[in-house]
Amino acid sequence: MEYMDAQTGRPQIQRPWLVIFADLVSLLLTFFVMMFAMSTVEQAKWEAAVASISRSMNIESPAVVRSAQPKLTVPTVERPDSVNLDYLVSVLRGQFAEAPLLSRSVIHRYADHLIISFPNDLLFGAGSADLSARAETALAVLGGVLGNLSNKIDVSGHTDPSPISSRAYPSNWELSLSRARAVAAHLSRSGYQRDIGVLGYADTRFGDLSLRLAADQRETLARRVDIIIRPSQAGGKSW
Repeated sequence: MEYMDAQTGRPQIQRPWLVIFADLVSLLLTFFVMMFAMSTVEQAKWEAAVASISRSMNIESPAVVRSAQPKLTVPTVERPDSVNLDYLVSVLRGQFAEAPLLSRSVIHRYADHLIISFPNDLLFGAGSADLSARAETALAVLGGVLGNLSNKIDVSGHTDPSPISSRAYPSNWELSLSRARAVAAHLSRSGYQRDIGVLGYADTRFGDLSLRLAADQRETLARRVDIIIRPSQAGGKSW
């Protein structure tokens, strides 16, 4: 307790021992905090002490309920690797040798893709996009082979420059696209279950044929359906 000295006018402490006592308590508290901070609590002894105190005070230990952790599972989709095109050429030639119609197709191996060309007279009647019975049989064999692949596949239809005009096909564009679509649909039914790009070029690729060929050969090659096989997996953009 403080009071004012009448002579000096300065505050005086009535009980100076309280200051010493407070300092001593502060030092002791600091000492014990430091001792506790440097000590290592043994878990087994601590739990035994807590259990003993709980029993003596008749305190029930709270039950520890562990929440069930949900198992997060991410489904994995197994997808076969795309097949090397050089290996695929050898497989296709072996299969084509056993099918008369397939053996008349032409396999073109390019740097980044493979093309199987079918002359339209092997697959369709004149001015038609309906597959013949023997064409369906041959394409079923090819679809079974392609069904084991994950390579990207496109089908493109081509015509010669001779114009066509009918109710079903007003121009070569519709005819080439319809024929490509018919071949792609049959390959899908025969085993290839991935997306197939369908393209109709009409006669726009006629100029790519060699001028060294005879005119009738160029027209025969112009009227065709190409199956383009890429080294990449299905799901990419059309070629």
